[in-house]
Amino acid sequence: MEPPTRKGSGVFVLNGQVLQLPAYVAAIAPRDLADARRLVSRAPREATAIEYRVDLARESLPADGLLALDARPAIVTCRTAREGGDFGGSSEEYRSLVTRAYESGATVDVEFSSGLLSGDENFPDRRRVIASCHSLFSLPEDWENLLERMRATRARAVKLVAGAADLPASLAVAKIQKRRNGSSEAVFPMGPASAAGRVLSALFGACLVYGSVDGQTAPGQLALSDLLETYRVGQPRPIEALYGIVGRDVSESLSPYLHNALFVSRGLPCVYLPLPTADFDREKPQELSFDPPFRGFSVTRPWKRRAAETAIPSEDARATGAANTLVWTRGRWRAENTDVDGIFDPLADHDTGEGRSAVILGAGGTARAAIVAARKLGYEVLVSSRRDEEADALARDLSVHSLAWKDVGASEADLYLNATPVGSLDGDPPAFPASVLANRPLVFDCVYRRDGRATPTILAARAAGCPTVAGIQMFAAQAVRQARLFGVADATGEEIARLLAAPGRVS
Repeated sequence: MEPPTRKGSGVFVLNGQVLQLPAYVAAIAPRDLADARRLVSRAPREATAIEYRVDLARESLPADGLLALDARPAIVTCRTAREGGDFGGSSEEYRSLVTRAYESGATVDVEFSSGLLSGDENFPDRRRVIASCHSLFSLPEDWENLLERMRATRARAVKLVAGAADLPASLAVAKIQKRRNGSSEAVFPMGPASAAGRVLSALFGACLVYGSVDGQTAPGQLALSDLLETYRVGQPRPIEALYGIVGRDVSESLSPYLHNALFVSRGLPCVYLPLPTADFDREKPQELSFDPPFRGFSVTRPWKRRAAETAIPSEDARATGAANTLVWTRGRWRAENTDVDGIFDPLADHDTGEGRSAVILGAGGTARAAIVAARKLGYEVLVSSRRDEEADALARDLSVHSLAWKDVGASEADLYLNATPVGSLDGDPPAFPASVLANRPLVFDCVYRRDGRATPTILAARAAGCPTVAGIQMFAAQAVRQARLFGVADATGEEIARLLAAPGRVS
């Protein structure tokens, strides 16, 4: 084996392979060698390295076999149970596995706590070593000292990954990366709340950016294609304002793709982030202090009603008692409800509702927007929910009538609108029983699928010959006004429709 040769700052060559920093790493967890071949073929061409999580494999993966799969540098990682991985062997077995991978020519990720980097006898060419520390539950109190000690190992790159229990913790880890901005350091969060911190750490100069190819290899990991295409982490640029989507689970939202595309097309120094929020009252996204500052939020379930209570409401936010948008204006937060626009505009394209009836399923923020939009068009509204008491409370609150859940199948209406999450998951049934489709009412489904497939509700309605409004139409209609609130003053429905229909759209 030829010794590695240096090619300038930040680059080394090994058997013809070049690893540059920052590295955009396609992280895969192959079951076996054949699965590794399949996953490598799906890695984005912009990836500059492939990480093989060998601790997650069902059988032993020979490092030389992995290196032969792709011309890009291979990083072999064996994460122990203590660091959140699946390797349960002894410390000697860990040393043997990592050493064999190193001797095969791979770059190896070595846990600093293993002690294998304390002397010079192991891994003599430290240019092929990533010294890493995974603190599962929080940022270590001595993180500064820890980073310096890892740097002292002379490893090519130093990686500190800290558990983030909530959104503020995720941003706190990203703030460290921004402060240090070291050419050979990567500091980023992990865990369900870590998405925003991972994006920001990459934009703030992390030397290693990991993204999944087919399923996460670490909690909170985003797809590498999303990092590169939606958030453009490989394109350093000034960022003066942050926006994002707040919700319990925002992983399937198209909002980051859409708003970031609009920002980039206008040359605006902004980025739009995923902001998973488990507890709105505790995490208080509207009170986050960060540099650059947050200037707007999209809000999705289940926090729309809480959002409306945190800011000065617009007319629609007041009418619905819910807000899907918060925007910083003249030194204060304003609550808006662009969901009303998203439902009103497509419904208006089909005719007015004067003298017609509508059955709306759901009792959350989207159902509230649907009631207000339908009433503006003249529909007589009945609201129903799987929990009858919730429908009754909503009906009283917005001065409409409720319909018992058991009676939906026997109802007759001109419009059936689904404002529940039913249809967002594989295997979900249609939101409405087949009996209500016999008279061919207009069927409006607020749910959309990120992969572009029609929902079960829309498929059933089309099969019955009903006119339909798909959730992506609602999303596009509300996004026009939301984009304008976020500073893209000239956003149009035609442009947003083109972006959502563009070949290669992240899906």
